[in-house]
Amino acid sequence: MFPISIYTGGAIENGAMGVTYNKPPSASYPAEDDITFDELKRKIFELTGLNEDKNSINVNARWNAGGEESHCFVLLPISENSMWRMLVERTLSGLTGWSIVELFVETIANSDCTQNDPGEKSQSNLEYGENTHIVGEEDQEDSQELTDEESFEFKPHDKSALYVGRSFSKDDLKRAVIEYHIKQNREFEIVISSNCRYAAKCVAPKCGWRLYATAIEGNYFQIKKIKGKHVCSNEGGDGKDHINLSADFISELILDLIKKRGDVCTPKEIQDFVHELYGRVPSYNKAWRAKEFAVAHLFGEWKESYVKLAPYLNAIQVANPGTKVEWWSDNSTDDPNVKLFRGVAWAFAPSIEGFKQCRPVISVDRTILCGKYGGTMLIAVAYDAEDQILPLAFAVTKDEEDESWSWFMRWIRLEVVGPRPLCVISDQHDSLLKLFNQSDSGWCTGTGQACYRYCSRHLCENIRSSFKKDHLAKLVKWVSRQNQPSKFRLGMLRILETNRKAHNWLAKLGARPDDKSAYHLWSLCEDGGCRYGIVAVNGNESVFNLFPQIQKLPIKAIVELTFTMSAETFARSRQAASKIEAENQLWSNKVKASLEARKAKMCEHKVVSISDDEFEVETRSKVKQTVRLGHDQRGCSCQKPQLTGIPCSHLLAVCAFRSLNSDDLVDEAYSARQLLATWAPQFHPPGSPEEWPDYAGVSYSPDSNSINRGRRRKVVSSPSVPSKLKRSS
Repeated sequence: MFPISIYTGGAIENGAMGVTYNKPPSASYPAEDDITFDELKRKIFELTGLNEDKNSINVNARWNAGGEESHCFVLLPISENSMWRMLVERTLSGLTGWSIVELFVETIANSDCTQNDPGEKSQSNLEYGENTHIVGEEDQEDSQELTDEESFEFKPHDKSALYVGRSFSKDDLKRAVIEYHIKQNREFEIVISSNCRYAAKCVAPKCGWRLYATAIEGNYFQIKKIKGKHVCSNEGGDGKDHINLSADFISELILDLIKKRGDVCTPKEIQDFVHELYGRVPSYNKAWRAKEFAVAHLFGEWKESYVKLAPYLNAIQVANPGTKVEWWSDNSTDDPNVKLFRGVAWAFAPSIEGFKQCRPVISVDRTILCGKYGGTMLIAVAYDAEDQILPLAFAVTKDEEDESWSWFMRWIRLEVVGPRPLCVISDQHDSLLKLFNQSDSGWCTGTGQACYRYCSRHLCENIRSSFKKDHLAKLVKWVSRQNQPSKFRLGMLRILETNRKAHNWLAKLGARPDDKSAYHLWSLCEDGGCRYGIVAVNGNESVFNLFPQIQKLPIKAIVELTFTMSAETFARSRQAASKIEAENQLWSNKVKASLEARKAKMCEHKVVSISDDEFEVETRSKVKQTVRLGHDQRGCSCQKPQLTGIPCSHLLAVCAFRSLNSDDLVDEAYSARQLLATWAPQFHPPGSPEEWPDYAGVSYSPDSNSINRGRRRKVVSSPSVPSKLKRSS
């Protein structure tokens, strides 16, 4: 025996794994292995209580076309015993990867439709109106289903198929009628659209096509009558716009496209997308409006997003105690309960807790927001024992003035990271340089509160843009990442030979008037160990790649995306760290791999003792390094241990020579224990707006003067169509 679930009374929908049903099963029962299709239908009538004399049924099976590894469900129409038996046998054998037979049953009243052939006339005796009455013979001649010539291929499970007796949700009915007329190159207008009735007719004066539908149980509409057929011309149309191809209809088509591309998706891309679907090209203006509708549907309206922002952040704070939020505003509005928005900063509680286990290094960066109100987004990140990015703090401000950076960094010091001395890596922002020279900023380098370092990636981009030489930028990148003084000096000599101006620029970069150079700001070799080997803001992955298309979103959607992606990052990293801990591994995977590679390399080294705490290590290539293991100084002349906190092969060779435990020389920040502790804190979603706690605080309004203004461009040629059509926006 095998289980069968029968679904009826609802509608078929598309879900994440393919087709699904919007209602729970009406009935379930265990069926015999040899059940026939006729026996199945009788059982369906019996279990659902349908009258077999008054109703016909269409049976569709939910078929797993993806196999056992990846479920992908499609509809499989069942109309004869051979098809049914094939489904049963494959289910029993396990080949479908699904152990239950799910049947979607559509009921058709015999009085409304005696046959399922779309070429046959309907026997519907329902006239459209408030009072139902019998239609005369003349009306019955005109009332018919769509013919093969003018309708889609008849598929009862196709949501766009139009035939008498078909049930839709109101929105699906509207979409089906629109799609039919677009594909058939005909135009219609809505006669009435209310909570209980829907009627549409052809716009051609001499065409008698009409469609009538009424509301039925469960907020569905059923087509009661399709009267007449289209006699209007349907020639031409390819590559042109269509009157029923509205911006609202297009916005529903492009939701998935906007999800992937965000607001960066252009109207031209939307025109191409619609043309590929229907052979039609909407106007540039219509495509623009459709994009705005889709963005608003997915992420909310731009101004409304500011209204919802404070309640949403409050809900996050309630669900995640310890989350920090800071507002920056002006009191220049008429309403005392509404303030003019200048900026907002936020840091989630799990990130604040996780950072306590990370190395004392953060990177800060910024990106320009390209949405309606513009502005700048600031971000601070930390790095775990695997050098993975930990999103730490965020801010959105009206612009990138010195005041914005100062406000953000001072808040981070007070509310997020505490008094712990930190190394900050960033681009060469003048406003940040000023901050690190101010004694009351909390980041003063002169008092030991912080050390400031340049990002290697930004440095190379500046070299490339200033000197227009790619090979020079690559050479600077190589030099900036060297840990051995000899290699650094060799690299600087090559830069001097390649471009003297670039060499002099690097020598004076960030230096005070009385300094000969400030190599420590950008060179790992001269860093002194502040960076822990981290040379770029982006590390191994882009900071803003964690938050795709964030520059294009309304402000609430920006905060929502940072919460969602941070939660996903924590969950994914916590799972990986738990696996390491479960295997009783001492160090993170990255450090473990480095130590194993260096231990294999140390076997080729020759160690000579110079004194009790000083050793000379000769490599296979005859290069000599000096290792010291004194109480006051432990390190190697290659500088890797001092710069990264991880022993080099030379130091490992001396440990083996002296029978010392090399694990004692690895920085504790790389341990598997601290890696797990970094990602252990949990994110708790704030829930839907209905679940948010009451918010009685101040609301914030965007500055209308900061709106990104621009004119919609004219498009003089259509996308990939046979003829070039001029159209204005």
